[in-house]
Amino acid sequence: MNEALFIESGGAHVCKHGEILCGDSLGVAPIDHGKLMVLSDGLGSGVKANILATLTTKIAMRLMERGLPLEEVVETLTDTLPECKVRKIAYSTFTLVKVMEDGSVYLAEFDNPPTFFLKRGYVSELKYRDRVIGTRKIREARVRVEAGDWLVTVSDGEIHAGIGGLLNLGWDWEKIAKFLETQVYDEVSAQKVAQILVDQAKQLYEGRPGDDTTVGVLKIRPKRFASFMIGPPVKREEDETVVNLFLSLPGRKIVSGGTTAGIVGKLLGKDVVVDLSTMTNKIPPTGKLEGIELVTEGVHTVNHALEILENITDIEELVGKRDGASKLAWEFLYADSISIFLGQAINPAHLNPNLPQEMGFKSRSIQAITNLLRERGKEVKLEIH
Repeated sequence: MNEALFIESGGAHVCKHGEILCGDSLGVAPIDHGKLMVLSDGLGSGVKANILATLTTKIAMRLMERGLPLEEVVETLTDTLPECKVRKIAYSTFTLVKVMEDGSVYLAEFDNPPTFFLKRGYVSELKYRDRVIGTRKIREARVRVEAGDWLVTVSDGEIHAGIGGLLNLGWDWEKIAKFLETQVYDEVSAQKVAQILVDQAKQLYEGRPGDDTTVGVLKIRPKRFASFMIGPPVKREEDETVVNLFLSLPGRKIVSGGTTAGIVGKLLGKDVVVDLSTMTNKIPPTGKLEGIELVTEGVHTVNHALEILENITDIEELVGKRDGASKLAWEFLYADSISIFLGQAINPAHLNPNLPQEMGFKSRSIQAITNLLRERGKEVKLEIH
């Protein structure tokens, strides 16, 4: 496929009423050129179900990450996990979804509800085939995805929501499919959709879930790129080279620091215009520069953006905020792949002993931001000039 794909993931769960631990387990991990998601549902609820579901997820993910074929993964699970002697069923079920950046998808399901596959906003039927591996009957499917497609997997607590209460026969798969079609669109995140489904199930259970309920979501979309430049290069003769490289990269462009913005503006033949309406008591105003998505003040704003990144859990918390630090943090969280150009030319203003000590910590702050973004699964390339 010509367009670089990104596999965005999200997950949410709610425990059965009266339980502290969830009897379901959801795992997501990057693999070479793709992403792996495993959802497991332990028999019953509570501690025992949690242990068996978690064990199933960990084993399946570890073996799939190592490239073992499904047969060996299932055989290992069959040999490792016990079977209920009374009910003669497995103590843990699973759904395994492997999505590659080239658009190829492999699904394997054992006694879990079928995966929802949404294309162009509508649920599309997956063509399954059954396989018997050992004593287990596995349902598997292969499909190709493109930007705008979604894969949603749920435990049976989602399907059964409302049984005996608001819905006599439960929410059921078809009703969830119709509901999903009203919730997925380009701007909504995978995490948001997962939370919406779990919240809806909790509401149908009237706040007292009759079963552990878990949702895992994979959103296929174009990869988002961004380039961030802060500080001029040490050697002034490198200004033009570094800025041209910065501008040549794909995606959104962000500049921090008045001197840096001035250099970029000079090469663009444009002036920086300060937007005083974005100034707060703590954060200096942002600027406007044609061809650049965001221009902020330098070290002070960056340090506040670092604080935000250290404490925020969801990018949607930043929607609507206009100060430079919040906008900068949003840009970092929105992008999947970020190129950072850190210039180490010394700004004479930062040598003023009357300025806060934090002004001398630009490199340290940028390295901290780089580490935080990588921990969140972002691709970050840091270049020092």
